[in-house]
Amino acid sequence: MDNLLLIQFGIFLLSGFVHGLLGFGFPMIATPLLSIFINVKEAVLLTLFPTMFSNAQIIKKSTDFGALFSKYRILIIFVVIGSFLGTTFLITFNSPYYKLLLALVILLYLNKQKLKISLDEMIQNNPKKMMLFFGLFSGIVSGLVNIMLPVLVIYVLEMNLKKEESFTLMNFCFIFSKITQIFIFGSYGNFSFDFALFMIPVILISLFGLMLGERMRKYINEDFYKKMLIWLLWGLSLYLIFDTFTYK
Repeated sequence: MDNLLLIQFGIFLLSGFVHGLLGFGFPMIATPLLSIFINVKEAVLLTLFPTMFSNAQIIKKSTDFGALFSKYRILIIFVVIGSFLGTTFLITFNSPYYKLLLALVILLYLNKQKLKISLDEMIQNNPKKMMLFFGLFSGIVSGLVNIMLPVLVIYVLEMNLKKEESFTLMNFCFIFSKITQIFIFGSYGNFSFDFALFMIPVILISLFGLMLGERMRKYINEDFYKKMLIWLLWGLSLYLIFDTFTYK
């Protein structure tokens, strides 16, 4: 087993652990780390199936599966539409500057109090329209840069959702986005038999990391959880800016 393969397995283990701990975040960790060693397209392809399985593992433990889907179906449907549009556009017109655009959106949100920006009233007065907007926008961002988390975190924080409900909702959106991406990449002939064989140990390692992370999640309280989301957004925005200007 060569060093690159061991490194890749280590990245999938870490990504699964983070996803289990926070309830989200597999592609956010795996994609940039894998991109250090392989090209971005390969990194995105390798994350699709383990991300989908990790999302499914979180979702199946939800006791309100049907109710949550019914409540947020507009958001989820437009995540699919946005993912289709974003992924198709990425394959046709690839550019590193999509990441810079996402970073600017995150920084705008993080400084919204200084700028006296609030989405609370807009969400409360137009819940369906805002679900449509956040679903479409997060789907497009997922298709373009493989990371839809920041947009969904903005929605979750503005809606003041409880930890477990937000975990399940975000994973709903993630899994439908990944299914859409898999369909589109597959239609362009990006999957092979060897790729399918490689996915077996990758998925198993990712799920093992997920299990370890889930055992730690119960020790995280609500206030600390929200602080982690804010820290996560800051870190991600800085990474996206750095990655954009160091792109070769």
